[in-house]
Parts: sequence; structure tokens; C-alpha cells
Amino acid sequence: MSETSSNKTSNNPTNNTANLTTSKLRNMIVAGFAILIPVMLLIIIVVFYTRMGQAMKQQTADMITNLNIQIRDNTDNYLGVVEGNVHMLTSDEEIVDYAPGSRDKKDPGIESVIESRIASYAIYSNYKDYGIVYNDGSTLGTISGGLKIMGADRLYSVLDKSLRKTGGWATDIVAGRESAIYLERINDTAIAVGSIPTEELTNRMKNSLFIEGMNVYVADKSLVVLSTTDDTVNPGSYLKTNISRSVDRVSSTTQIGDHYVVSTQRLNNEWFVVTVVPSNDILTTLNSTIRYVIIFSIVASLLAMVYVIYMTRRIISSVNQTVDRLDVKAQTDLLTGLINKRSFEEIVEKTLLNPEEHVSYAMIFMDIDNFKGVNDRCGHDVGDLVLKSFAHTIDTVFRETDVKGRLGGDEFCVLMKMTEEDRETLTEHVNDVCHRFVDALHRKANSARQTLPAVTSSMGAALWEGGSEGFEELYHKADTALYASKNRGKDTWSIYGQNDVRDAVE
Repeated sequence: MSETSSNKTSNNPTNNTANLTTSKLRNMIVAGFAILIPVMLLIIIVVFYTRMGQAMKQQTADMITNLNIQIRDNTDNYLGVVEGNVHMLTSDEEIVDYAPGSRDKKDPGIESVIESRIASYAIYSNYKDYGIVYNDGSTLGTISGGLKIMGADRLYSVLDKSLRKTGGWATDIVAGRESAIYLERINDTAIAVGSIPTEELTNRMKNSLFIEGMNVYVADKSLVVLSTTDDTVNPGSYLKTNISRSVDRVSSTTQIGDHYVVSTQRLNNEWFVVTVVPSNDILTTLNSTIRYVIIFSIVASLLAMVYVIYMTRRIISSVNQTVDRLDVKAQTDLLTGLINKRSFEEIVEKTLLNPEEHVSYAMIFMDIDNFKGVNDRCGHDVGDLVLKSFAHTIDTVFRETDVKGRLGGDEFCVLMKMTEEDRETLTEHVNDVCHRFVDALHRKANSARQTLPAVTSSMGAALWEGGSEGFEELYHKADTALYASKNRGKDTWSIYGQNDVRDAVE
């Protein structure tokens, strides 16, 4: 623009009025945004915080419910073993028939036999109490100092009174509730005693915790704590008021409160397993991020919309990371560390619906041959160790890019990702992997350091080379091939589509 033109413009009253109006409008817009944007940001933050907080609490509630069910089942099994051991004493006719009544009627020979029976029935080596208390104050088996401190004259009467009151499990006999006692009457003069260290319950529960601030409590019918991972709570005290209010003593429930998310499961002996996560620990990441949002929105109100986009992405990313960490725990089989059945099916289904280019897949379905016999001979604790060892072999032989899962019991499944294109090469690759897996099991069985029962595996494989096949179809083919391996004598593998598979199935 020329100098003349510029002067004309500046001297034009209409233009001057327009400039003033524009400037005024600009100031009004700036002032409006200076007020409106913080208000909008505040509303967005409040709504986002409320909705996201509710979602995180709900997701946490779902996960700790599943965890609490597993803890309940494990605890019931543990208590059931103690009850079963004590019941063996009350079912032994020679033990039931022996009722001396007083010290001068004792028979050392019979008592020696009973001592041997008690020792043979004891499954756990950490029993503090596993034996018999007679009405004259004498005992057979292992009776801890925690019980004997009451004195020989009073011990039987104390146990008899507790048995009449509780009908089995007694939690207040031993000082400090260091152990829970299970009682069962043998005859009119004898009571069978078994116990579990409450610290053992605590140690078992500690291995299940996966969220910061999470604690698990085992409480009796009166909500008196027997065992807990909470270092601030002593056994013998009542559950904290804010927690006990959320405990339903009639049915198993999960409650989402302002202060805690509480999941309650009722045990077979009418105790309760209560898993608790403080709301503040669930929302820690969210609270920290929200503070940053507020600070940045106040300092830079004119750039608030940019900050909203930036911080929202940051918040969502941070929340997703927290949710992802929780999802990993929820997707994982707690015993073996592999993916659980539901998550495995979802991952495989998504993978087959949206496969990578130039990629083929193979599903290998496997189980442990004669695993029921291992449990029957060696017990479920050893069986769990065998499952862990089997899963470790899977993790060692297969690659990180393969999807490895436990479908339940002794059944495992792997989805292999392969870049080979022709079926012959794919089959060779699957045969090679299956051969290496079988060899790994054989080497482990023959290792001098191996202390677990030797196991073999039957496997069935199915190839996916594109098409509309989903999880169910591919799983059915792999299962058919596994069935063929069983028919061929076990400790081997079969690939669906080969002649030997069809012959074995037919």
C-alpha cells in the first residue's frame, strides 16, 4: 500500500470506527475466552474425573472380585485339608476305641501305635497342633506350647467347651491368634486337634496382591480379623468400620464406596475373605494428572484448548497405562503366569480377524498326559508345581511373539506366528517346534536335578493360512488333532489335515 493510500485509510472515519469496533470485539472475545475457557475446563475436568474415577473403580472391583474368588477357593482347600486330616483320626477305629479315662488305665503299646498313626496321617510338616487331647490332660501327637500354656488340667475342658460352642473351628484359643484350631470329637474322653498357622494364611494371600494399597483379611463370623496382609491391623481386632460396613455376611458381594472397594467371599466354615483396595490408591495416577491439568489451565487460560487436548491425551495415556497394568493381571493365569482362557480366546479371535500381511498362524493345543494320576499320587500341591514347570517349558520353547495360554486344568494352547507361505514349509516348522517341545520335556524328565514327577504331552496342531476361520474353527481342528495323538499312544503330536490324523479319528 502507498503512503497516500495509507493516510487515506487512517483518516477515514468509517475505517476508524470499524477498527475501534474490531478492537472492542477482539477485547470482548479475549475477555470472554479468559472467563469462559477456565469455566469450560473446570467443567470438563470435573466430569472427566468423575467418569474416569467411576470406571477405574468398577474395573478394579471386577478384578478383585475374581481375585477374591481364587483366594476363597485356595483358602477353602487349605482349611479342608486340615479338616480332612483331623477326620482321619476320628475315623480310625483303633483310635476311637481307645478311651483309658485316667492315667492308670493307659496302654503304652496302643499309644505307641496311635502315635505312629498320627505321624502317618499328617500331610503338612508345619502343623503346630496335630494330635489327641484326653480328658485326664494327657496328649498324643503334636500339641504346641500355645495350647499347653493353659495347663494339663484345663486343656481338655477348654477344648470341649470351644467344640460345643463352635462345632469345629476355634479362633480364640491360642493367644495372639497365632493359629486357628480345628476340633473334632473322637469319643467321650478324647478330642482330635489340628491347626494352621495364621501367618501361613497371610503369606499365601500376600502372593496374590497386585495393586498398591490392596489388602486381604480373613475374619470370623463376628468380623474379628484372624489373618491379614495389613501391617496396621493386629489379629484379634475387628475389621475397620469403613470396611465392615461394606461386608455382607449373607452373600458374597463387591461394594464400591467413597473410601474403599471391598469384595467379600464367604468360606465353607462361615469365615470371610475380604479383599480391600483404598479408593485413593486406585485414583493416585488420576489425581496427580488432574492437578497438572488445573495448574496449566490457570497459568495459560488463552491456550487452554491446546492444553486440554495435550493434557487429555496425557491423562488418557496415563490412565490406559494403569488400566493396562491391571488388565495384564486380569488376563494372566495366577498359577502359571500364562494368559488365561478368556483372554487367549479374545486375542486369537482378534488376530485371525485382522491378520498381518504375509503371515500364517498355527494353533497348537496340548495337555499333560495322565495328569490326574499325578494329582492322585502326589497331591494337588505337587500337581500345581508340575503345571508351573510345564508352562515354563512352553515359555522356553515358544517365542515371545507367540500367544501362550492356559485354557484350564492341564490344557494349554499356543498360537504361533509364521512367515512361511507354502503349506509344506509351514508343516515342517510346526513339526520342528513340536519336536523341540517334546525333547524339552524328555530332557527335563531325565535331568538329575528334576524332583517333580516326569510328564509327557499330547499335542494337536492346526494351520491357518487365511480365510474366515475364527478361534472356534481353528480350536476344533487342533482338538481333533490332539484326540488323534491320544489315540496314537500319547507323548506325540499330530497336525490336522494329515492322513494319520484322519485315520486315528476315524
